[in-house]
Amino acid sequence: MAQLRHDHKKFADLNTKILVVVPNGPVMINRYLAKHPTPYTILSDKGSRVAKMYFQDQKFFSLGTPTVILIERGGKIAFTHYADSFIEEPDNLEPLAVLETMTPDL
Repeated sequence: MAQLRHDHKKFADLNTKILVVVPNGPVMINRYLAKHPTPYTILSDKGSRVAKMYFQDQKFFSLGTPTVILIERGGKIAFTHYADSFIEEPDNLEPLAVLETMTPDL
C-alpha cells in the first residue's frame, strides 16, 4: 500500500478516489494506520462478505492474496492485478495508464 500512498496525487489528478478493502477487522486496520497513515480510505471486510457480493471476477476469491481492482464509473472492472504473494505490491504505472485512457480531457 506504500505505492498507493506514493502515487495518491497522480490518482487524484485523474479524478480517481482510492478505496482499499481488506479482509481484516478494524483492530488490525487501526494498528496499520497508526504506523502508516494513508491519504485514502481503508475499509474492513472481515469474512469478505462485501467482496463476494460486489466483485465480478471470481479469481479474486481463489488466490486469497492482495488484489488491485479498478472499477470505472459504470461499475465495470477496468483493470485487475493479482499479487503472487502477501508482500507483493504492484507498480502503479499500468493502472494509471488505464485511467488516463478513460479520463476525458478537461
